[in-house]
Amino acid sequence: MVGTIKKGVIQMVEIIGTGVLFLGMAYAEHKGWVDKEKVQMILTLGMSVGIMVSLFYFFHLLSISFL
Repeated sequence: MVGTIKKGVIQMVEIIGTGVLFLGMAYAEHKGWVDKEKVQMILTLGMSVGIMVSLFYFFHLLSISFL
């Protein structure tokens, strides 16, 4: 039970942290601190890496389940 609560808190912090990062980048772009191309590249890279890590984690869980 405690492990489940701890995992939930960690996931919540990750989601909130990612949201704050995206909002910070949008604010920086609005203020003119970074240009649109840099923000677009960082967001695209971040989403691609996130998808890749999620797939690797999914494959890891599948290997644990079936081996």
